[in-house]
Amino acid sequence: MNFQSRRLYIGNTDISGDDRIRVTNQMLTKDGRAWIPVMGEMHYSRVPCDRWEENLRKMKEGGIDVVASYVFWIHHEEKKGEFDFSGNRDIRRFVKLCHKTGLEFCLRIGPWAHGECRNGGFPDWLQNECSDVLRSMKEPYISYVKRYINKIADQLKGLPLFAIQIENEKTDDSDYIELIRQLVTDAGLSAPLYTATAWGRAKLPETVFPMYGAYPEAPWTNHIRELEPNPNYFFSLIREDGCIGSDILGTSTNITDSRDNVPFMTCEMGGGNQITYHRRPIFCSSDIEALVICKLGSGMNLLGYYMYCGGLNPIGLTTMQESKVSGYPNDCPVISYDFQAPVGDMGQIRESFFRLSFIHRFLHSFGELLAPMTAIMPDKAPSSKEDIKTPRCALRSDGKGGFLFINNHIRLHKMPAHPAHSFNIEFNERAVSFQLDIPEDSSFFIPVNISVGGLDILYAAAQPVSCSENRLELLKITGLTATVTLADGKTYTLEDGLNRINDTDVILLRNDTYESSALHRIYASATEKCCEADILLGHLPVEDKTDEYKISWTDEDKWLVIKAKGNVAGFFVNKQLVSDFYLNGDSWVIDLRFIREKNGIIKIQPLTDNDLKEIYAELPLETGSFIPEVYTCKEDRLFI
Repeated sequence: MNFQSRRLYIGNTDISGDDRIRVTNQMLTKDGRAWIPVMGEMHYSRVPCDRWEENLRKMKEGGIDVVASYVFWIHHEEKKGEFDFSGNRDIRRFVKLCHKTGLEFCLRIGPWAHGECRNGGFPDWLQNECSDVLRSMKEPYISYVKRYINKIADQLKGLPLFAIQIENEKTDDSDYIELIRQLVTDAGLSAPLYTATAWGRAKLPETVFPMYGAYPEAPWTNHIRELEPNPNYFFSLIREDGCIGSDILGTSTNITDSRDNVPFMTCEMGGGNQITYHRRPIFCSSDIEALVICKLGSGMNLLGYYMYCGGLNPIGLTTMQESKVSGYPNDCPVISYDFQAPVGDMGQIRESFFRLSFIHRFLHSFGELLAPMTAIMPDKAPSSKEDIKTPRCALRSDGKGGFLFINNHIRLHKMPAHPAHSFNIEFNERAVSFQLDIPEDSSFFIPVNISVGGLDILYAAAQPVSCSENRLELLKITGLTATVTLADGKTYTLEDGLNRINDTDVILLRNDTYESSALHRIYASATEKCCEADILLGHLPVEDKTDEYKISWTDEDKWLVIKAKGNVAGFFVNKQLVSDFYLNGDSWVIDLRFIREKNGIIKIQPLTDNDLKEIYAELPLETGSFIPEVYTCKEDRLFI
């Protein structure tokens, strides 16, 4: 496989920004240095405010630089003219906590947000009063939008922002997006970046930067068949995948990028997916990791996750999740907005949190080197999405050296190994040729022809993590013997831990050290029905056939982990719904630390043969009634 990166010219024209953060046609800079920020979504109004700081610290620990959040209008003005910025809705307190934790903030102000929220975040009264003029420049809608934006601006007065996203998934009216941007700036809000989602072949004004995304699955797809191989697991210079938002926008075809003179930035790299009633996928950490590696190899210079931290929908005058009852294409859980994210809806930590942190450390350490590098595709690419014989590879290079990105992972499809695959890369001053084993179901990147940590590296069969003067951290790639080959031709085989090459400490790390928390079995007992099913099931095409099971726990128990069989389940305390779950074979978590009572009810709607005909699931689902398995965890943090 050949790459041509000789005589590569990389332009770097300054476009916009402020004294601290600038945007060029290629990348972002911070305090004058090239920068690839890592952004993670957490919705303040979907997370209890007494857990905000804890979750933000987890995000910081995981390598997040910027917190992004939608503002859901319905969460703040459910009743017309009555704005609420208290408790979980206190956006000013949330942004200040972000800054206290050392995180930037990206404001996704809408006014329409989607985010699997009722009416896309529009209050019911607005939806009813402005039904014919929503998301237009017409009255009375636009006056209500101006009032809403001014209220948000009043809350954020004096607080610095990293970026402001204007609208969301609006594809057909650049004048409208520009008007919203003007209303935002007129209200006194400002940021180095004004952005908009670019999928759906969106027509955007020149004043906003396009943002892209990619998801491991598409639970919004209206059928229940297995999907074809996901195009996001391939390297490409096309930034849009044509799939995001297809439930609302339809599917894009003949995609072309009209704004390739700006940095390739993302705001919705799937940290998972929110399951829907009719599609219930389960993700592993490599599904998420491979997405990120593919987009980095394709030139991405801002990594933005949706979601990085899950949450819980509030219940007000209505339930506030997307549902067919409220006129949207999908049914979503009433409360749980878990998203199978690295940090889940209750604050539980998944393996993806750790796996992705190695990539984030790489971007923090090598981002200044990687950001100016151009994405280069090989001379031979896969002939189709079904082609599993041709390795999927890309190079980021400045003409002198670079990083080789390899993805041999496609979700739900077994990928064969490619032993002793040949790579030939022509740089300005040196041609580098080597053979590398590509293990089955692997995804990784390696340095090529780069001097780091005091070593002149020709190539390494290990993934870079961090570097400093005379110190280099590498990550062992599963299935590969870790080696470093220097420019002088000498090859060194690495052992786990500390290795010494010349005067450099080379640390070999492993990514298989993740351990789940210790769990302790408790028992659920069937009990007479006492909890109403209206809120739990009212949006679904099922008749209430629920069974209820009582459980109790102690002061020492901090988490519940529930493994249940059935269709839909809810957890109740004092007859109030605390969380719900569309059962898919995965575990379901309840945070007990903020619940005073020491007992609760698990309510389960059994699965029937007729239900199965309407559901896509990746693990076998059993029909009938079953007593759930319930476990507790006594640790302060739950790793699951």
